[in-house]
Amino acid sequence: MNEQNSGPLSGVRVLAIENFLSGPYGSMLLADFGADVIKVEPPEGDGYRRATPNYENDHGRMSYSFLRVNRNKQSVVLDLKSPEGKEAFLRLVDESDVVWENLRPGAMDRLGLGWTVLHERNPVLIYGTISGFGHGDVLPRGPYADLPAFDIVAQAMSGSMTRVGEEGQPPLYLGAPIADQLAGVMAAFGVVLALRTAEATGQGQHVDIAMYDVMVALNEQSVGHYSHFGVVPKRGLSPTSAPYGAFRAKDGWFAVGIASDWIWARFCAAIDRPDLVTAEGLRTGMERSSNQDAVLRPLIEEWASTRTAAEAAFHLTGAGVPAAPVQDISDLFTDPHVAAREMLTTLEDPVIGQLTVAGNPVKLGSHPHLPTRTAPQLGADQRLVEDTRSARRASA
Repeated sequence: MNEQNSGPLSGVRVLAIENFLSGPYGSMLLADFGADVIKVEPPEGDGYRRATPNYENDHGRMSYSFLRVNRNKQSVVLDLKSPEGKEAFLRLVDESDVVWENLRPGAMDRLGLGWTVLHERNPVLIYGTISGFGHGDVLPRGPYADLPAFDIVAQAMSGSMTRVGEEGQPPLYLGAPIADQLAGVMAAFGVVLALRTAEATGQGQHVDIAMYDVMVALNEQSVGHYSHFGVVPKRGLSPTSAPYGAFRAKDGWFAVGIASDWIWARFCAAIDRPDLVTAEGLRTGMERSSNQDAVLRPLIEEWASTRTAAEAAFHLTGAGVPAAPVQDISDLFTDPHVAAREMLTTLEDPVIGQLTVAGNPVKLGSHPHLPTRTAPQLGADQRLVEDTRSARRASA
């Protein structure tokens, strides 16, 4: 077990056959809370180990990308295509609670190590998978099941890329691998639910997470809007609320979120325009949404033209209106609230040195300070394979 961890998942062993981002991100969350995550890597390692920038010294080799999403884990190297590698993996399965993988559907089945085989061997085992379009064990296989998928594929197909930006412009990538990350979060959530069920019933199950599913769920507001009104929401706008977006001040941008008519009334009072509350075309959120750029933007930006973004935002928040200056990433490194919430964590790595990464947003009263052990070197914990071999011999 990871000696640094004593969290709520302490004692849970996870075998992670994972690559790049979605699988590693989700298993990292499990590791943060005490799960003993053993990263099972092929001889060449996780694909992120070879991503640039890449560094090497007497302590080993490390990629910045790999380090970001593999803290608090252990690493063993197994060639799952070889009889010896399969045998060693199955010994680890016998002592594990979860097998976690984000390979393409069918890859583990072709190795003879898929859900059906492992469930028969260890009926209480949880089998968690992340893929682009889902497996066929929980629900029937969809027509896209065999298609390759990275994060941007799920973003594109879910309608998300047509919700940001401006009408008439090309669809936009959301600027972060949201499908990968949220799929990892949902898979971790599903595994915890399955562990709870296994405790009660003694039966494991397949937790099947598809990035496409996750992004459709994330786009629920637009799905509901189209279902109810039969109209595709306009890009870059909340379909039912306004003002809702970023507005220019004299030195930058600030964001405003008006989600109800009574907050709209507060906003109008705060900018000394109470006449706008009942003005034609501005009485309801949907009316205001249709008129945000043509009517609301000019008058809001005129009001803010003599104020900094921070002054405009904090004037509005003082009146009970949700608002904030629009920050860039560098601002997070000096934001006192980010520091207070421990949302930036510094890892000490013997190869890269210090790297500040995003922290874990789940804050538990019993474990407010999470471990931050650096990502493992490839095969750094190979002794775990030898330990299972020795235990098997001893019990023979």
